[in-house]
Amino acid sequence: MLKALDIMNAEPPYCSLDASIQDISRRFADEKISGMLVVDADKRLLGVITESDLIDQQARLHLPTAMAVFDMVIPLGEEKFEEELSRMQAMMAEDLMSMDVRVVDVDADLAEIASLMGEVDIHHLPVLEGGFVAGLISRREIIQALAGQLS
Repeated sequence: MLKALDIMNAEPPYCSLDASIQDISRRFADEKISGMLVVDADKRLLGVITESDLIDQQARLHLPTAMAVFDMVIPLGEEKFEEELSRMQAMMAEDLMSMDVRVVDVDADLAEIASLMGEVDIHHLPVLEGGFVAGLISRREIIQALAGQLS
């Protein structure tokens, strides 16, 4: 039976608590990733940031409304929008990450991993060894492992 160690991404994307939302977003786009671990200097897991976390932050940004009077457009609430935009741009990994993170040990088997991901409906599962990050399993790795077993 395959274990977490066999299927995990041993070089998962990660960042520190003080990584900016701009850097995180850029890495998600450039590296085509859907999740990132937040770790301390010793690679101890602090949290996880997913695409949903980034999208949720964008959804909270309220665009200012405008009123058209004759041929003029008068923005309403522009100051509040600028404040929200500044706040969002100042956000860091610690403001975005989920801290309630399910994890598995490197020795967890594929059935246990798949069950946990399905029951809790999670897409990213950090793998720990001795309390430190060893890797990351996403649904993609689960599907690749299952496809390999069927071949």
